[in-house]
Amino acid sequence: MLPRLLVVFFCALATAPSAFAETPAAVQVAGVVAEFAFNPDALVSTGLRLQAVDQAHRQAEGRAGVRYATTEFLALPGDALDVLVRDGVTVGVGRGRLRFIGGLLLAYVDGVVDLRGFELRAGNGATMSIDVADSGGTVWFSADHAHYAFSSGVPPEFSMRQMDLRLSPYFARVLGSPHLAGHVIGTLAFRASARAKDADALAGGQCDAPWPAAGLVTDIQLSYSNLSGFWDSIYAPRCGLPPLPDGGACTASSTNGKLVLGTDASLRNVGRTAVAWYAHFSGKHPPYGNDQHPFLVWNLYRVDREGRIRQIGASGAKHAFFSINEHCRCKAGNVFWPGCEDIYSSSSNDNGSGNAEQNLGPRAEIIPFKAIWARCGSTWDRDCDGRMDPGSGAQDLYRYRLTVDEAELLPPLSTGARYFFEYWYVVRDDVDIYNTMGYREIRLAKQGANWRVELVDAQAAEHDFFLGPVINRWVDPAVPSEIAKNNELSTPFGRARVAAKVSDLGDGRWRYEYALMNFDYAEARVDPAHATEPDLRLLEQRGLARLVVPVPVGVVATSLRFDDADDDAGNDWTAKTNGDTVSWTAPGPGDTLGWGMLHHFEFIANAPPTVRRVVVDGAATAGKAQRYTLDLIGPATSRRATPRHR
Repeated sequence: MLPRLLVVFFCALATAPSAFAETPAAVQVAGVVAEFAFNPDALVSTGLRLQAVDQAHRQAEGRAGVRYATTEFLALPGDALDVLVRDGVTVGVGRGRLRFIGGLLLAYVDGVVDLRGFELRAGNGATMSIDVADSGGTVWFSADHAHYAFSSGVPPEFSMRQMDLRLSPYFARVLGSPHLAGHVIGTLAFRASARAKDADALAGGQCDAPWPAAGLVTDIQLSYSNLSGFWDSIYAPRCGLPPLPDGGACTASSTNGKLVLGTDASLRNVGRTAVAWYAHFSGKHPPYGNDQHPFLVWNLYRVDREGRIRQIGASGAKHAFFSINEHCRCKAGNVFWPGCEDIYSSSSNDNGSGNAEQNLGPRAEIIPFKAIWARCGSTWDRDCDGRMDPGSGAQDLYRYRLTVDEAELLPPLSTGARYFFEYWYVVRDDVDIYNTMGYREIRLAKQGANWRVELVDAQAAEHDFFLGPVINRWVDPAVPSEIAKNNELSTPFGRARVAAKVSDLGDGRWRYEYALMNFDYAEARVDPAHATEPDLRLLEQRGLARLVVPVPVGVVATSLRFDDADDDAGNDWTAKTNGDTVSWTAPGPGDTLGWGMLHHFEFIANAPPTVRRVVVDGAATAGKAQRYTLDLIGPATSRRATPRHR
């Protein structure tokens, strides 16, 4: 028997295309059921209306801001679609079609789209995408970023789920809005049974690799993918007026609406270990005896025309539940294998259809440095019985999403500003958190009542996607200088960064700015009666609670400023000058800087910059607060002349 590490090495080598059989086999699948889930807010924004549903097998009405409209249809007998399989692994969709009984009528200003007797077939030019055509063959929608797999049942069942459902270029032209080509308005899913004669082609695709352990590298890397023929992107699925979700849609003149932003997300296993990817409440699984899985979070930042950085939006935590294991020789399932890739659609991350909303929850239930979820007492299991509570999770289309005030995106705040969207996975045992996060610069434009997201430099291949956190774009840690530094704070409770930037204002005055980003620092207090997984109960966790900058005697600090991610003045940190320091302190234990969040601090001083030791305090749940120091920048003792930097 080969040593385990060699097995991993050969598994990784087997992901190269040359290791596959030259010609894939065509496994025929016969349709069972297809489901459309329309985002009601997206229908309104594109001028569409679900006029009628004909012969639906199952149907649930949608409600703007609350739930998607879902319709399910049964397949006509006799049709078949080829699913291409190589060495037991699905690699594409081939010839054929699946037609369905009944369908939809979608009304728009100038007419009606008749999708009764619609068909599903392979997408044009994309190996794992699906086109939705009417009975005459006209393509109205395309769908991509699928979670797909063959089941182990008899006969095996093939499914494609959680797909982004997009307007086709033709549909966009019919609507008189060609720019809406590719616009996501919901999700598509279907299931189909494999023909018994093709079942042998599904053999194979079994991979092996060690679980995370000392001496082995576990490394998941965020990527920027077009695995399904469409590049990952950022989306604005809805905008609503308070109170949410019942205040109605944003209007052309509204400035107080809440805009939801979301994203597709792709990643690669570039390490040497298998990573658990089990859906929550799915039972006890190796290697931790629980339902371990990663978590996805996303943030929005504005850098204003004067260069200040401020976080203006934050999502809850998306609980991952499945890996497609693309571009490798491993089957899809609940283990992410070395050398494989995975994707999540924006529709999956928006969690709007079926029971998918149960995958979104608060960040506060996760111990981030260990990537452990405290299930007991969580929003899904309040009574700690190990079962998902009815009516739990996100029960509308705003809760646990990233929402940002319209005013943050409109003049005067948007004038000369730049916006950055950051998203990242929290993965247990991951060796490098910085390659598991990434960001993209975006532009946000309001057109009538609707918001549109544009990617900056999207035509420059992958140049609009950057690994690492946005704070590293604000101040590059690899290029320190007299006026800009960015250092990591690594502790037993997690990691953070403090970036400092100094601007010469003239007349002997300098502006000092500090950004404190808490990646995964948390001091957690666990219930002794529920101290182990999977029945872990988290009683409390606290983040960072104080920032202190030395200011020498004789130097005057004025214009103290604090910026957090909300407009609640009641939780603002208290700014104070005290002889030889400037400090900001959280007003209470519930107002600490939690994980995945950034605060901005600022003051003006009558002294130029020099190296200073900045203090950061963690808010201990018991005993004394933890104190940490970093060499950064602060005011010098004297007003000695220095070169001005603007």
